[in-house]
Amino acid sequence: MRLQEIISTVREYFFLALIAVIFLGIIFFLGYFIVYKKNFGGKKNLSKKQLLLGALFICYIIMVIGVTFLNRGGNYQGRMDLSFLSSYREAWYSFSVSNWQFVYLNILMFVPLGFLFPLLHSRFRKAVWTIGMAALFTLSIESVQLLTGYGIFEVDDLFNNLLGAIIGYGIIMGFITFKEKGIKRSFIYFTPLLLVVILSGSMFTYYHLKEFGNLSIVPKHRTNMTNATITMEAQLDDTRRTVPIYKAPSYSKPYANEFVIEFFKRMHLDTSGMEIISYPVEGIYWIRHERSHNIWFRYLDGSYSYTDFSSHDEDKKPKDVDEETLKENLTKFGIDIPQDSDFQKVDTGIYEWTVDKMVIENQLLDGSLTVNYYNDNTVKRIDNQLVTYDKVRDIQIKSEQEVYKEILDGKFKYYSENKMMKILHIHKIEVSYYLDSKGYYQPVYAFHSTVDGMDMTILIPGI
Repeated sequence: MRLQEIISTVREYFFLALIAVIFLGIIFFLGYFIVYKKNFGGKKNLSKKQLLLGALFICYIIMVIGVTFLNRGGNYQGRMDLSFLSSYREAWYSFSVSNWQFVYLNILMFVPLGFLFPLLHSRFRKAVWTIGMAALFTLSIESVQLLTGYGIFEVDDLFNNLLGAIIGYGIIMGFITFKEKGIKRSFIYFTPLLLVVILSGSMFTYYHLKEFGNLSIVPKHRTNMTNATITMEAQLDDTRRTVPIYKAPSYSKPYANEFVIEFFKRMHLDTSGMEIISYPVEGIYWIRHERSHNIWFRYLDGSYSYTDFSSHDEDKKPKDVDEETLKENLTKFGIDIPQDSDFQKVDTGIYEWTVDKMVIENQLLDGSLTVNYYNDNTVKRIDNQLVTYDKVRDIQIKSEQEVYKEILDGKFKYYSENKMMKILHIHKIEVSYYLDSKGYYQPVYAFHSTVDGMDMTILIPGI
């Protein structure tokens, strides 16, 4: 999610909360002045500070409800994740901005709660009251999400929300104590915030200093292999091998923009009004004229997908064609098909070239190129996942025996409701490659298997 989208979501629910507060405020004042003051002769007066804080608190609660329930569909019925810190593991292994946003926004969302409670009533200046109410509130949210399907019940959400409330409580109590008793007594209240900043800073510093990136194939949960029956056709080698590690041609946003502009100019398209939507890992480029054109470009390895939306016209239909005609069409886009690549027809008008880890001197060519050809004799869709990687150096990897031990321990991704495997049959083991979070093409072991009757390739990091 981009920063603009986060701001847009906050703005949307802020206005919703503001309208609700105004509506509730009108009801409150009618009840206060007409019923309480006039009819019952009430003497208690409310200060402007109390009214303002009360309004802010109600506004905040409505915004939280909007973000946690109204901002998603009810597609998560009965789903729970009781594994502590699993969201941190997932964010670390993928090291994607979206996953880290999810973690830190869950913390940030409850900071105002911890901040407002001590201002609303002096009772909440005691940590046990504020933390207790925050725990009750976040537990209520997670329970309602579980019952309604509007979200997943996650232990990490409870932890992150509570941590946010503790940070907010520490900030406001730190300022209150500083004003009343000086800096020495107030410093302890800022400890939760300082710890989060120090730990986060240390983690991100370590990540940027280490040579290679992280692999998203590492699971956040272990697979339950307790009752699994494992059979194998392959023989396991117990020696460690030395294999190359490669680097993808990573692109900066300006360089990606230049590539896309040149791509469109080859098609004689006017790029002066091109719309660019930039995400941390990819850019989306639109030309919206009589015929819309679109490119999704991935910064990490330069792969991209192109669509000419005239393919949706009623008179446009997929058409079969020979390989040479396709190659001629692709030269107009600046695409040359590598020699010795495998060509196949996928469906009517849909064709694919694949290259399986082709080594050319100090480079590795790997991936696929898929194109869609139409009856007006043009290519209207291109999915170019062919990437040329440059060799970095040779590196020693684990032995097959060591990696097989990780299989036995359940240290691999397996998508199942109960995370429990029954039958695993391993047909073949080979060294393959997988792109890490820094753009390195790391060696991984690929276990080509049948899992509970379904074909599956289990990937284990080689380094």
